Amino acid sequence: MDLGALDISTFDKIQYGCGQNILEGWLNVDAFKTYYAWHAVPDRVKAQIVDVELVQRHPFPDNSFRFAFAEDFLEHLDQAEALIFLSEAYRCLKSGGVLRLSFPGLSGVLTRHYRSTDFEGAHLGFVEAFQTWHHKHFFSAESLELVSKHLGFSGFSIQDFGQSIYPELRGLETRPDQVDLNLTVELTR
Repeated sequence: MDLGALDISTFDKIQYGCGQNILEGWLNVDAFKTYYAWHAVPDRVKAQIVDVELVQRHPFPDNSFRFAFAEDFLEHLDQAEALIFLSEAYRCLKSGGVLRLSFPGLSGVLTRHYRSTDFEGAHLGFVEAFQTWHHKHFFSAESLELVSKHLGFSGFSIQDFGQSIYPELRGLETRPDQVDLNLTVELTR
């Protein structure tokens, strides 16, 4: 979908790194053409995705969205890219806006993929957690809270899978198989 053809002001919710998971009533964005087998995406899905490079300046005005969401996206960014993405998500949120993130957290990754501490176990963990899925970096709750506070977010809360005090942010996650792996947080601007 062409961003120029959209009236961004009609959206108060944005989903970053949507993949093929289209949320109705949300602005669904991804750098699909760069990171995904675009030819394999059905045309009806392509028509609902705006191509946005999320580790560059986002093409949205300041204070655009009340809610933002990204599932299984943050771990595909290295730490420097994540800082750019998070700073841009912050800029694009309205005051009091909330960014919900669900991603493999460092604690879950260590538990699930680094089952032994010898070389073989570390190498297997690398293959399972990083190489197989093209993952680059895993935040812990503590490191993400530090980063979010530094970037200006006023609130940081760990959330249960699918749960939120905000009805708009409930039931968004699609990976119940990752409940023990993923860290789900809400960052408030």
